[in-house]
Amino acid sequence: MGVRERGREKAKTKESSKPSEEKQVEISPPSTETITEEEISSPEVVIETIQSTSTEESAEEANSVHESIPTTAEQDFVSPSWGNIEETEWMYGIPSREEDKEMWAEEWADYVLEWSEAKKAHVLSLATFISEPPFKDFRNKVDSFKIITQILVDKEVAEWIDKKERQLRVYWRPLEDWADILYQWALKTGKLRLDVKSIVIQEVKQDFASLPEKDIHIVLALMVKKGLASWVDEKKGAIIIVT
Repeated sequence: MGVRERGREKAKTKESSKPSEEKQVEISPPSTETITEEEISSPEVVIETIQSTSTEESAEEANSVHESIPTTAEQDFVSPSWGNIEETEWMYGIPSREEDKEMWAEEWADYVLEWSEAKKAHVLSLATFISEPPFKDFRNKVDSFKIITQILVDKEVAEWIDKKERQLRVYWRPLEDWADILYQWALKTGKLRLDVKSIVIQEVKQDFASLPEKDIHIVLALMVKKGLASWVDEKKGAIIIVT
């Protein structure tokens, strides 16, 4: 029962000079000989009402808690600053004027980097682009993909990993930064002997473990080049951290 409901109940108690028949039944049950059918059903009604109210309150509390906790999808998804297709429909179609098209592509290219980082995605495929929000709302998905990704390639923050140009490696964080992150993690955890396979298999919870294996090997090589580590087996991608 809520605060307001308890207040009303108190007010009703003060205004009523006699307790209701229902309350009399609860306080002093009549003898078996004088119990009527109406009196027997009365306590059951009271009990059902209390249970129903309690159930409703529990459901409301559960719903309130559920609504306050964002789902995984909500946490992972980063909406564009210009909004969805209903708010800015013109952003979901390729502009006809060349100068507008360039600016449009630049805006979307920057967003692709943000989206990839939020998703911890290192590879963006055409299949993902045409099925994932907000990209799936483009009126011409394939051409939009080609125009936007070309901006990223031109800026050298992405590169094609297949000849058909349907798989794009997106560098939302430079490999040099990953080398520093991996080095600091190794010092903190005391794991001084590292190799590509052990990183991929044993450290799955770490962001750097989701990097393509080829890039992890490059990251280890960068650590050696910086003097942060030395090779144990360069071919297998095994290093030992310099402390």
